Amino acid sequence: MSRIKLIGALLSALLLGGLGYVYSGLHIFLPPQNRFIAPAAAGFEQVSPLCHKNRQNPTALSQESFRFLVWNLHKGADSGWRELLARLSEKQDFMLLQEVSSGQALERHYADRFPAALYTRTFAYQGEASGLALLAENSPDLYCAGAEKEPWIMIPKAGNAMRFPLAANQSLLVVNLHLINFEWQPTAYRRQLENMMALVARHQGPIIMGGDFNSWNRERTEILRQLAQRYELQEVAFSPDERLRFFGHALDHVFVRGLKILQATTLRTDSSDHNPLLVEAALITTPP
Repeated sequence: MSRIKLIGALLSALLLGGLGYVYSGLHIFLPPQNRFIAPAAAGFEQVSPLCHKNRQNPTALSQESFRFLVWNLHKGADSGWRELLARLSEKQDFMLLQEVSSGQALERHYADRFPAALYTRTFAYQGEASGLALLAENSPDLYCAGAEKEPWIMIPKAGNAMRFPLAANQSLLVVNLHLINFEWQPTAYRRQLENMMALVARHQGPIIMGGDFNSWNRERTEILRQLAQRYELQEVAFSPDERLRFFGHALDHVFVRGLKILQATTLRTDSSDHNPLLVEAALITTPP
């Protein structure tokens, strides 16, 4: 065997061995694992493959405006995230978080501040699970979660949602998304987004939808905006706009329906590879 072939064989063996080591500690959850926490969590029953509904009627939200945070936490890999999240959480009604790891122990730290929480986990590596967290001050009457497997690395990306009753027999749908990343032709990307848009299609009231959309090229951005237009979702503009960009395209977005944006800003930080998005929105009331 020539020296070049020998070196190539050794490198291939090292690569395969390294991949084998990584995947030996990897556990994939598809469908995703959900941990739902709420004062009346035992009253929920499954009503579809994605959704669970409260058998009781929770108290309707009385406020007309909402503050919420959208942030990819990068699994807590960067220093200062805990202190910044604690500060940002103080005035929020909802937190839509992506790349949350079980090692961050958000369930313990935010149980009092946000009594309702939906943790959706798609994989665990060496015993530490990762996924999404949707936290709320009030209990929903419905929660849903689903995932789509990444075509290349096979690790799923997830979306989850909660629905909250409002006055006058309306309800607010809050959707938290982390979309497929490692795919050049966005087939699975479109499928994951359309599956979550099915919740939007069935909902008649106001909507908040935010997260890390991994919209890093023109085609992905166009898919996202076409679907938003189809379901009458308004894209939120930020000032200042410090959102993480790749190839010039913002990865994080917020869309609303039936809400007027009062304030939308971003905060530059080194506590994650993404910068947090902070939004305040008010219900649009129709005149009698």
